[in-house]
Amino acid sequence: MTVKTKYMLTSVLFVILCLIALLAVVTLQETPTANAVSMVTIFKTRGVMGTFDNPYLVGTPEGCFDVTIQGTSGASETGGTLENDCVLNWYYCVIKVETTNRYTNHKYFKLEKDGVAIYTEELSGKYALTLYSGALNDGEYVLTYTSSYKYNGVGHSGSYNFRFRVDRTAPINELKAGGGNLASGGNTSKNITYTAIDPNFSRLYYKSPTAVSYSSTTANSYSVEAKPSNSGWWYFYATDAVGNTSAKVSAYMDCVPPNMTLSKGMSFGTTVGNTISVSATDEVSTCKLYIKFESEEWFSNGNTYTIPDTERNGRYYFYAEDGNGNRTETSWIVLSTEEPSGSLIKSDSDNSVKFVWDNEYWSATLDGKSYTEGRIISNEGEHEIVLSNNANKTKKYMFKIDHCYKAVSQTPATCIKNGAVKYECSQCGDKYVETVYTSGHRYDVTSTPSSCTESEHISYTCSLCGAKYETEGNYPSGHNYVSTVTKEPTCTMEGERSVECSKCGDVYIVTLAANGHNYEITDITTSKGKTTRTYTCKDCKHSYKQELGDQYEEISNYVEYLFQQYSPYMWWALLASAGVWSIVIGVMIAIAHKNEDKEKAKKMLVNYVIGLVVIAVILVACPYLIRGIAALVT
Repeated sequence: MTVKTKYMLTSVLFVILCLIALLAVVTLQETPTANAVSMVTIFKTRGVMGTFDNPYLVGTPEGCFDVTIQGTSGASETGGTLENDCVLNWYYCVIKVETTNRYTNHKYFKLEKDGVAIYTEELSGKYALTLYSGALNDGEYVLTYTSSYKYNGVGHSGSYNFRFRVDRTAPINELKAGGGNLASGGNTSKNITYTAIDPNFSRLYYKSPTAVSYSSTTANSYSVEAKPSNSGWWYFYATDAVGNTSAKVSAYMDCVPPNMTLSKGMSFGTTVGNTISVSATDEVSTCKLYIKFESEEWFSNGNTYTIPDTERNGRYYFYAEDGNGNRTETSWIVLSTEEPSGSLIKSDSDNSVKFVWDNEYWSATLDGKSYTEGRIISNEGEHEIVLSNNANKTKKYMFKIDHCYKAVSQTPATCIKNGAVKYECSQCGDKYVETVYTSGHRYDVTSTPSSCTESEHISYTCSLCGAKYETEGNYPSGHNYVSTVTKEPTCTMEGERSVECSKCGDVYIVTLAANGHNYEITDITTSKGKTTRTYTCKDCKHSYKQELGDQYEEISNYVEYLFQQYSPYMWWALLASAGVWSIVIGVMIAIAHKNEDKEKAKKMLVNYVIGLVVIAVILVACPYLIRGIAALVT
């Protein structure tokens, strides 16, 4: 290729590059921007050569290419060299490259945002090129440009990297009160803390209620103490290192309690006798008025309250609180519309009096001087008490105090003699004597109750002088015995009965005779003409057997035994009968002789003798007769 041809091709290429540059400028101008546009050089020839493979070109003073970036931001920019890793607030840019010698050719361009390629292009040719034009968003950008270089017929290539960050976001405002979030324009009674949040934070600006301009600090946080001197509007905003400015926020520090007002002409801490109206107001927030009567519970009824003069008399308490918790001190006022009324109370021990009333908010004077409720008044003479309810209502009480006599000596009365008490007035010394009449004996009675064997004993003793005498009361009541069998008798053994007095406990024992056997025939057997009976006691089960022959012998023996036992009595009975009979017969014989009936008398004598002999024989022979009969039977 001829030199002329080379020059022609170079001229054509230069024209094309000029047209491309002009188109880029036109495009940039057509892009809507609000501020000035500036060209900023970010690279100048040196440095890239060191990345090429040709060792002879390292450190050469010759330049190879220039990279420039043109951007728009919210403020005017001036030209200059940007540092790698710089921060920009641009929202549009144009990146250009221009070779500075005839040996350098464009090869490749890439633009990355936050590690992701957003634009790539394969390049060719020489001279000026627009590599990228477009909007910029917040993030980290890396520009990579690669060029080729030919020296002594040998090709070389090298890359250039440039890093920059875009920050178009203003600092974030964080407004807190007492640890909680607070909206701009809000009010609070707690500490206010304003914090600006931005990775490229620069300065924080604040204005107090009394300031005419903003103050600033490099700290990203500012606190306002909750106290009355800081009450009012506070304003805040912040900027970052590239000029982004946050919106202004405001907060009202409210550390002033509401204002409480009373009806015209009234003031807290006084006593009034008319209708009371109380209201509470606050410049910043709504407020509540709290009321209570005496020691009752607090209540609220909005921010106003009226106490009519017909309401209960006494002390009413008030306080107000706004929406931010600011509270007034507790104040009070006394309503006293009742007619004052009190009572004079005379002492039970002397002639003194005291004056009392039932309302703690009333006051009184005694003879023109202040009087304390309940204080004893003992001065003789006429007095005046004026009771007031402190609301221009009064009532007068007139009274008089006479002598105040007190006992100075005493002669006590006895059971049989009067006594005397001498009295003297403690005020004027006036005296008199009072007779104390005897009351007679005053007996205390003690008694010992009557018993089963002794009478009641009553003793009388005078509690005053000790005189005594005694009498008898109720007679002995006698024993009231109750018997109980303590040991039951058996067939063969005696029993016992205990007899005890239910009143005094006197006891004696009575012996109970043995019951004896209660036999019954429980078995009858016959053998060889003889009958045997078995007898068993119903109570103790004792038994025995008896043959009938033996029975008669036992009977005869028993009859003989009876004769032997009772024969002395029978003889005495015979002799007594014989004596009586002899007298009767003698009388009859005498009568017969008198009547000269000797034969009759003789027969009577013979019969008398025969009768005596027969009775004697019977008495002597009866046992033998019974024994003989028993022998015949057996």
